[in-house]
Amino acid sequence: MFTKKDALQRLFLCPYSFLAYSFLVCITVSSAALADITEPDCSSKQFDEISKIRYIHDGDTLHLIDGRKIRLIGINTPELARDRKPAEAYGIEARNALKSLFKNDKSIALVYGKDNKDRFGRLLAHAHLTDGQNAQAALLKLGYARVITVPPNTQMASCYLEIEHKARCENVGLWQNEKILQANRLDNQHIGFHLVQGKVESIINNKKGLWLNLDNRLTVGIRKTNLSLFDIKTINKMLNQSVIVRGWLNKNNKSTPFYLRVRHPLSIQLATAYNCQQ
Repeated sequence: MFTKKDALQRLFLCPYSFLAYSFLVCITVSSAALADITEPDCSSKQFDEISKIRYIHDGDTLHLIDGRKIRLIGINTPELARDRKPAEAYGIEARNALKSLFKNDKSIALVYGKDNKDRFGRLLAHAHLTDGQNAQAALLKLGYARVITVPPNTQMASCYLEIEHKARCENVGLWQNEKILQANRLDNQHIGFHLVQGKVESIINNKKGLWLNLDNRLTVGIRKTNLSLFDIKTINKMLNQSVIVRGWLNKNNKSTPFYLRVRHPLSIQLATAYNCQQ
């Protein structure tokens, strides 16, 4: 399979002394390689297990025929109604889309993460149809999911983020109405998974990790256990810059009213890098 480097080399480094036919062959091969890069599908032909689905709970959780519960790695879909809370926008659509993928064949091919269980005892896996189609990628393309990267289960993270970027910039699904929350306007109704934008007012580095203060209202924590994944110089350059972070927003009883933990560099970026024109 071509890498991005291979494609660029074939596109720009074809010898000028080639005959026209050779040149066209070079360009054709390169274009195919670049098309593969710009339209990823995150598919796989190698699986850890093939099982059967008994029940699909929501857009990112399902039950196998033997009772085991699977949480899909790398994405978070809108919540369904529960505990007297109404369903979030596109929560039902996300569940129905996942059901539709397996409508004709309940067989599911699983690739487990390095960490194969979460704190709730659910198995963590990338889910595929038996032809290799990636279920997470399908939901992201439809705009029914957002990417979340939790180490060490980062195998498909960049691929998923590229698909999300395309869906977001084309205003597909939830991205039609999705608004990034502003850190200075956060309140208790926003508890849960969100993308949040704010200015980095200060950065504190101590024995417990790295802590970014956004608009004096949100603390973004990079704990010591994840710190080695980050380039500290890059983080420090975010001081006084507007950034976008993604993760689960919680109440905080310390320096700011709210807290959001970031576990991977893909979950924090400069606001300018988030722009679709980039």
